[in-house]
Amino acid sequence: MSDPHTEVASTQIVLPSPPPIVQQLRSESADTTTLGKIIAQDTELAQEVLETINAPYFNLVRKISSIDEAVRFLGQDRITKLTTARSLRTAFITRNSAFLEEIWSSSNRVAIVAVLLAKELKKSSAEQAYELGLFHNIGMALMFNQFDNYRTVIKSAYKHESGAISAFEQHHLNCNHAGIGADLSLKWHLSEQQALIIKNHHSAKWIIQQFDEDKDQELLENIAILKLAELFSHLSGHIAQTPTNFEWLKLSETIMYYLDLNEMKLEKLKRKITEELSEIKI
Repeated sequence: MSDPHTEVASTQIVLPSPPPIVQQLRSESADTTTLGKIIAQDTELAQEVLETINAPYFNLVRKISSIDEAVRFLGQDRITKLTTARSLRTAFITRNSAFLEEIWSSSNRVAIVAVLLAKELKKSSAEQAYELGLFHNIGMALMFNQFDNYRTVIKSAYKHESGAISAFEQHHLNCNHAGIGADLSLKWHLSEQQALIIKNHHSAKWIIQQFDEDKDQELLENIAILKLAELFSHLSGHIAQTPTNFEWLKLSETIMYYLDLNEMKLEKLKRKITEELSEIKI
C-alpha cells in the first residue's frame, strides 16, 4: 500500500488531511481527561457524536447527555472511532451534489447495518463495524471530484456481471475507490487492518483467500460483516440502480460458510435486520 501521506500518483488525487480535532484525538498525548474538551471545540461535531452514540442502533443501556459522560462511558478508543467517522461527512460531502449525498447516505446505511450485524452475530465491535462502513466507499467522493465521468463508470462497474468493481474502475480510470479509500483511511489514522479491508473489499480473490487460509479472526469477522452489510443495504441498487449484486454471487458461499448461514438462515437474518432498520426509521 502506498504511503498514506502522499498523493495517488497515477491521478494526482490529493488525500485530504483529517480535521485538527481528529488529529488531536489520535495523538499520543490525548487521554480520557482531555478528549471531551477536544471534541467540544466543535459544537456541531460534538452534537453529531452525541446523536450517534444515542442512536437506537447502538442500543446503549442509557442515554448519554454530554461528551464528557460519553468519554467516561465509552472510553478513548470507542469515542475516537465514532468522532473520526462522523467527521467524514463535513470533510467530503457537499450538499449541492446529489451523487455525493447518495454516497454518504448509502455508506451511512451500510455502517448502521454493520453495527446491527456485529451485535446480532456477536462478531467484531460495533464501533469498528461502523467506522469501516462509513469509510469503505469514501474514495468514490474523491474520484467523483476528479473525473467528470466517474458516476457513469462506477454505475457500469456495479452492473458488470464480473462483479469485479475495483478492476473495472482501474481499467477505465487507472485507479479505484477502494485503493484511494485505503490510503485515505491510513492518513485518517484508521488501523492497518481496516485499511487492508478497504483496499481489498472489492477483490473477491483476496477475500476468498483470507477465509481459505483462516487468517486472523478479527479480520475475517470484519470482512464478513462489511460484505453482508453491503448486501442487506442493497448497495448495488443505491449506487447503480441494479437489482443484482454480482459481487455477492462470487462471495456468498465463502462468507455464508464462515458465518454458518444457509439460504434460509440468511433470509431470516435479513428480515430481522430490515425490521430493526424500519423501527429506527433508517
